[in-house]
Amino acid sequence: MNFFVDFFSNLINTLNGFVGDYGWALVLLGIITKVIILPLYVRQIQISIELSSKMKKIKPYLLKLQKKYGESKKPEDIQLLYKKQMELYQNLGFNPFSSCFMTLLLSFIQLPILAGVFFAVKKEITILNGISFLWIKSLANPDMILFILYILSMYLSFKLTPTAYDDEASKKQTEQMQVIMLLIFSFVFFSFPSAFILYWLSFNLTSIPISALLYRIFKPTEISEEQLKRVSQLVEGK
Repeated sequence: MNFFVDFFSNLINTLNGFVGDYGWALVLLGIITKVIILPLYVRQIQISIELSSKMKKIKPYLLKLQKKYGESKKPEDIQLLYKKQMELYQNLGFNPFSSCFMTLLLSFIQLPILAGVFFAVKKEITILNGISFLWIKSLANPDMILFILYILSMYLSFKLTPTAYDDEASKKQTEQMQVIMLLIFSFVFFSFPSAFILYWLSFNLTSIPISALLYRIFKPTEISEEQLKRVSQLVEGK
């Protein structure tokens, strides 16, 4: 852990030596870390768009399966429902859990980086205490305006994420989860040093235009008539 913290501490100081400002060094660090994980991030968005598109198209078939097998509480019927759903996904050539896997993989990579940057900032807190950046009086202390910008960046990131269903109930549930997550982030990170929030804001702001561009240019594969026919036969039990 000490090696990890020392690595980010030295990196922050190296970038500061390069740009001549700790604030811009942290901004640059946020951009660099996003670029490093960019291939995985792009893949996550592609999978998310693909999954969202196909789940919306097959929703009527899933509802039929749930109505046919899901009303029973018998373990064998629940198991049969799960089996039929997985067969349906296989017929369409996608895995509904692939998005979860990519999210977990990205979290597994990003969380240690966030922890490393946070403890590196804590290590350099004495130096950062006397350094201002833009309107921020001290990078060692919390800043309300910066924190609001950070929360807004999280909100925009949530809004850019496609949902699997387009009905009002699903949208409302998703929005409620997003509000809860924003409240948790607000409570946990409100008192964190501006240096760390500045890094994370830069990381998020780098993500937003990339996400917006990918959602515009990436087109999910279409479900063929043959695939829909097989799905219909599966649901009807033919």
